Amino acid sequence: MDAAGLRELYDHHTWAMERLLARAREVSPDAAAEVTRPDALSLRDTLAHIVSAEGNWLTRFQRRERYGSFRPDTVAGVAKGWMALQAEFRAFLAGLEDADLGRPIVRDTHDRDRGTLGAGITHVIMHGAQHTAEAAELLTRLGYSPGQLDYMEFLDLRELDLPFYRSS
Repeated sequence: MDAAGLRELYDHHTWAMERLLARAREVSPDAAAEVTRPDALSLRDTLAHIVSAEGNWLTRFQRRERYGSFRPDTVAGVAKGWMALQAEFRAFLAGLEDADLGRPIVRDTHDRDRGTLGAGITHVIMHGAQHTAEAAELLTRLGYSPGQLDYMEFLDLRELDLPFYRSS
């Protein structure tokens, strides 16, 4: 995978997350905070977990101090944190070149927890895909399906330059 390919996959991740957040804002605060998953996370907490994990990975990539805990009280708080973080993540990705992707990163203090920047970015995107699917399932159960989140759907909408594709 090259830097341009990772940027495109991150664009899909961002698009899917924005669709989820748009629908999640329609859910009552009580329903969004209700724990209905086996891992004891609510819809709000699942979305916040995506933001928190992504923020922590970004600080590793940038060799900065850890992002920390992200525990907003509402879906609106998640959305606010997401918008700030994804803008920062996009700026980081925009500056990447293919040669950067082989740079080693340290995930934790254990020797076995090493990897490359390219692998770390891929992990962020795949981790986000797992949890966006879980959030989409929760939304659907609550009667607020986000619709198709498939990569091909994203590409089709982007090609047509439809408003729901554009982020901001």
